Amino acid sequence: MKPKILVLMATYNGGKYLREQLDSVFLQKNVDITVLVRDDGSIDNTCAILDEYSKRYNLIWYSGQHLNVANGFYNLMEEAVKMDFDYFAFCDQDDVWDTDKLSIGVSAICSFNEPALYYCGQRLADGNLNFIANHELNTERTLHTRFILSDFAGCTGVFNKSLLKEVVSYRPKYMLMHDTWILKVCLALGGQVIIDTRPHMYYRQHGGNTVGLGRSLSAYFKQVKQYITEYKVEPQMKELLLGYGDRIISEYAVIANACCNYKTDREARTFLLNRNNVDFCTMGLNITFKLKVLLNKL
Repeated sequence: MKPKILVLMATYNGGKYLREQLDSVFLQKNVDITVLVRDDGSIDNTCAILDEYSKRYNLIWYSGQHLNVANGFYNLMEEAVKMDFDYFAFCDQDDVWDTDKLSIGVSAICSFNEPALYYCGQRLADGNLNFIANHELNTERTLHTRFILSDFAGCTGVFNKSLLKEVVSYRPKYMLMHDTWILKVCLALGGQVIIDTRPHMYYRQHGGNTVGLGRSLSAYFKQVKQYITEYKVEPQMKELLLGYGDRIISEYAVIANACCNYKTDREARTFLLNRNNVDFCTMGLNITFKLKVLLNKL
């Protein structure tokens, strides 16, 4: 029997690329697919496309009030946990997946009963799906550094119901993004995280991306600025401690508490600045992180 997987998609004025993405989802091999879509108030032809596909495939969709990306996907998770599926995957509205993307993800985590998350690399492509470059995940980075600054792109992930139940058991007031949050929850609770550096999808780079991975110098500096000013680590860690408290395993509790206390606790600051404790295995990210700590910008 094929594993049942619910694909969670958030749409907003995505008609230009939506059919191509949905086609690649419903072409997935060796899994039983249902797609749950939350539309964020589209005014283009997105809803007409969703209606069309709901009559041809296992696609359920609904509309909700206009939210940001993170809260839209969190709402999808709240709906998904009520449904009878074994595995779940986030999906953007404008990418194209390899036909074995989901089956590879399921195979990686199917032996775990505890919370488990898989994610993979991506092929960057332009709006016409012309290949730009592979976005390669750093094989030398530890899970501890990924806990601090995540490299998990939600559209690459597959996770089990055990993790989903934990994530929706506490709704944080701040989570940055849905994908960074579920990675933190999984690690904090001692779950399994499987990282596949190979790409199994095309990730479009175009003017409408909410988050992009451009290769130009200007895109690089934009990403550095985002890491320093927008990627707020401290409030995420505070939410983890509030929501999961003494259930957080010791190695991640130490990191979470250091990130929450570094402004006033010299030992916590020293811990975070010590490369033996926090090493992203890339000079740019190490410098960026040290700046965040020194400038009290975590």
